[in-house]
Amino acid sequence: MADTARHLRRRLAFLIIWVMAFVASAVIYSKLLRPDFIATTQILLQPRMIVNDGPESLRHFYQFVIDSDQCETELRVLSSQRLLYQVFQVQNLVDSPEILGGADGLWAFIGTRIDRFQRLVTADSESIEAFNAFLRRVRARRLGLSYVIEISYRAQTAEQATKIVNAIASTYAAYRLRGVLAREQRRGVYLESRLSNLMTQIAAAETGGRLGVIPEGALADADVRLLGPAIRPLGVAYPRMSPLILMMGGFGLVSGLLIILLSRGAPVRHTDRGPAAVAIQRA
Repeated sequence: MADTARHLRRRLAFLIIWVMAFVASAVIYSKLLRPDFIATTQILLQPRMIVNDGPESLRHFYQFVIDSDQCETELRVLSSQRLLYQVFQVQNLVDSPEILGGADGLWAFIGTRIDRFQRLVTADSESIEAFNAFLRRVRARRLGLSYVIEISYRAQTAEQATKIVNAIASTYAAYRLRGVLAREQRRGVYLESRLSNLMTQIAAAETGGRLGVIPEGALADADVRLLGPAIRPLGVAYPRMSPLILMMGGFGLVSGLLIILLSRGAPVRHTDRGPAAVAIQRA
């Protein structure tokens, strides 16, 4: 142990330079990456059923109790390519800076190369690649065991992230309202007023999806409640310089210690051969 400590002290300058090189590479890497902002909004699932057929002002509802499987189904619908492709087309995201900028970061670059390798080259391969880049920036998850689904979008500006995540929520509400409209067209003597109210809500939701805002009026018949517009992110979400510096510094320290210890080699043992040993060897 004493020999190892002395060896480490002799190679201390090398270890410091080695660790500082890793820290410098982390700083340079984080500076080269484009900053990303993440905006989030939430949707509450509350499916309801009409229990009386009357004027809109006198209509009563019964709220269903949904289970985890139904929540997972709605989560899959919200994050489906069909619904998200509507947002991608309406917002014309094929020309957005975060999509045109290509893969940002090592893992995103690797994921992009894997997608290119797995996909056949077609006439619209560029638009497919742009849509896949958009999908990688969208996240949807259920919050614990609640009936709340959180949507987030990552973009290079806070305004863009807020606009797109609001558009996704409004597009999902419009999808739910169109399903209610198809169901309500087949029943009720107050059909005209009912359909008029639904069409007004659908128009409001579609306008929100086009403008990237949450409709001001409540979409009462969507079986979901949009829990307010997305809050504009105040700070950069990625890259995070401090965790990256700590990780690279620790990796540099461990690798530097291994290099020093392995380069030391095994100690050479010298044996003293006395006169008796020499006499035996000559005999």
